[in-house]
Amino acid sequence: MIPSIWLVLLTFILVILYNYIRKNTRRWKNLSKFPGNLPLPLIGNALEIGFDADDMFVEVSHKLMEMWRRYGKGNFRLTVGSEDWVFLSDADDVGIILSHPTELGKPLERNAAMMPFFGNSVSTSEGERWRSTRKLMSPSFLYKTLEKKIDVVNVYCERLFNIFDDYVDKGSIDMYRYLRPFMFDILCNSLMGVNLNLLDNLDHHYLQAGAKVVKIITVNYFSYWRNIRPLFVLTSYYREMMATVKTVRDTSTDIIAKRRKKLQNFLEYTKINNKNVHTAVDKIINEKLSDDSYLLDKFILSKSINGDSIPDEVINDEISLLCFSGHYTMTMTLSHTLYCLAKYPEVQERVYEEQLSVFNNDISKKPTQQDLSEMKYLEAVIKESLRVIPTITKIGRQLKNDVVLKDGRIVPAGSSVIIFIEAMSVDPKVFSQPEDYNPDRFLNNLPQFAFVPFSAGPRNCIGFRYAWVAMKTTLSNILRNYEILPGEPGTEPQFKYRIVTESANGVKLRLKKRKH
Repeated sequence: MIPSIWLVLLTFILVILYNYIRKNTRRWKNLSKFPGNLPLPLIGNALEIGFDADDMFVEVSHKLMEMWRRYGKGNFRLTVGSEDWVFLSDADDVGIILSHPTELGKPLERNAAMMPFFGNSVSTSEGERWRSTRKLMSPSFLYKTLEKKIDVVNVYCERLFNIFDDYVDKGSIDMYRYLRPFMFDILCNSLMGVNLNLLDNLDHHYLQAGAKVVKIITVNYFSYWRNIRPLFVLTSYYREMMATVKTVRDTSTDIIAKRRKKLQNFLEYTKINNKNVHTAVDKIINEKLSDDSYLLDKFILSKSINGDSIPDEVINDEISLLCFSGHYTMTMTLSHTLYCLAKYPEVQERVYEEQLSVFNNDISKKPTQQDLSEMKYLEAVIKESLRVIPTITKIGRQLKNDVVLKDGRIVPAGSSVIIFIEAMSVDPKVFSQPEDYNPDRFLNNLPQFAFVPFSAGPRNCIGFRYAWVAMKTTLSNILRNYEILPGEPGTEPQFKYRIVTESANGVKLRLKKRKH
């Protein structure tokens, strides 16, 4: 009994000592200049945001927004366990972080949650791995390479409409169910040179597993005990995660194998049918590595400085990330934009009128890059939908050095900086009457870094141009063929703010064929 008392007393003294030392460090003196409650020893402010449960995602989001309002709708701090987080919503401070040339690392908790699925991909890597991968990928997303990709979107829209037509003037259709395989097929075709045709196989194991990925990553992020690996690996949660990881990565392996086989067949055919074999093959490989070639070809055919091919595991990391994050985020943004258009029919009518103007009343015409550039109001509608329902609510950076903000306050090295997009989207200093859905606000200039749905600076979303043309092309085709109506009573979306914002019950809308 006595040793137990002494152990408790010793633990209490050590906790108090640790807390005293921490509060007298330069690090804490800098952090204390940001508003926020004093953190408790060991657990910090964890009790303020709660612990893991399925509804925790919504609860944490609400609590963080309450803190933002309580602290004057500005920057504030939070300590979770031993990690210090500084939440930024001021556009100038956001610009300092996102445009910083060296502070490019992502938060440790975020990387730990994502790496089982996407490995050391361009999203989580740093240093030479990140720079070389980004350099390899960037040309595939240049503006001049997008015209061919628009053609792919137009083709797949026809397939999508064959399904949509069965729902015209009938019950609701869940946009998630069909737009997810639609966007995945477009990504695979236009960037990988592979056709998986998931739109014809809606119960494909990848789609079933993909629906779990965002939830698992979010739970991993906020469930502190899951970082205790010896404990985590014994649970059913770990087994479910690893089964989901296997499905995601096996699908990428299949995509890589299919494309590699096509390339090998093509190269063998060239060798058989060309006299100057060596020159012909070298020329073909150079063409395959050109800016407008398939992105996957670049991973398969490129060589390092020492002549080695890129390992399959590295390729798998990047393809798994690109296919999943690309199709999932675009699906959410498209679905939520369609939901907003159904909710605000006067906005939808104005988008339709713009379409008539752009195409000179030739509604059957397929959009080109020039057409898309003229759809200013449609782009404003997508942006306003992203503001009202942010697909990504937070962007993080893990600081290796101190960063000075515009007012002179210092975010100390070792802290995580959170770009609080959810709060930025309703900041009345930038968006007047933020509770209103008003696309016109995006027809005027906003402060730089006030709206960053694709991040910004050297570590912005590498595929943001691709995303814009894919989403605008899809919406242009949909809205010229269908009027979008709200779903039946009781189908209102139930949004959960996970790593990616999504509705727990899908986005159910009704379709009415337009008559021209």
